[in-house]
Amino acid sequence: MAVRSPTPVRHLGGALLITAGAFVLSVALSLPALFISAETLLGFTIIVILSELGFAAAAGVFLVVAHHRLDYFNLHWPARRGYVAIVAGTVGLLVFRYLSLLLIFALGLPVAGNAIVDPALDGFRDTLLVLVPLSILVIGPAEELLFRGVLQRYLTESFSTASAIALTSLLFTLAHVPTSLLATPDPLAVGVAGAVLFGISVLLGVLYDRTQNLVIPMLVHGLYDAVLFGTAYVVLGF
Repeated sequence: MAVRSPTPVRHLGGALLITAGAFVLSVALSLPALFISAETLLGFTIIVILSELGFAAAAGVFLVVAHHRLDYFNLHWPARRGYVAIVAGTVGLLVFRYLSLLLIFALGLPVAGNAIVDPALDGFRDTLLVLVPLSILVIGPAEELLFRGVLQRYLTESFSTASAIALTSLLFTLAHVPTSLLATPDPLAVGVAGAVLFGISVLLGVLYDRTQNLVIPMLVHGLYDAVLFGTAYVVLGF
């Protein structure tokens, strides 16, 4: 009887371990910022930066432990066609989100917000303005470095491209569940938000697979978040 190779199991276990490690590093790095009140703009900014750097740190640890060189990440400055992919990718994510919300509202389903925005909804509107540049400079790059640069590529060593993208997107969604739970304890609302996040992650995964350039999904992710936060800032000003 043929014995099935345990390699896919090992890779899936490794991906889970990397994701858990990233979460631990994210929390650990942001702990010192607790000495600065999170309700101040400075404290909020430091916490966001340090928590996101936990994802980048996990990617760096993987690079060292796996004995890979920096070029493993496929970081290249985009050529002219890359800029088209960045614009198309950002618009694509925004359209997907818009259509998803239309469907959610049509079905009468609840959807969890982002707890990171809640202070702004209570009058701390400036946090949204800070999140615009942080999305492009920190959030997008750090999260894509881990999820697309490490996890998706790592999983493709044992899984098909489609399976690797799906598994990476599941891990991406699970990593964002705590933030949704902070916004609302409603499991249905969290699940609906998770479904949207999963779709966003799949699109980013396909974009990375097609371009083989991590800088492109980094910028698309950052620009997408920046547009959302910037729009919310403007809307709350009226």
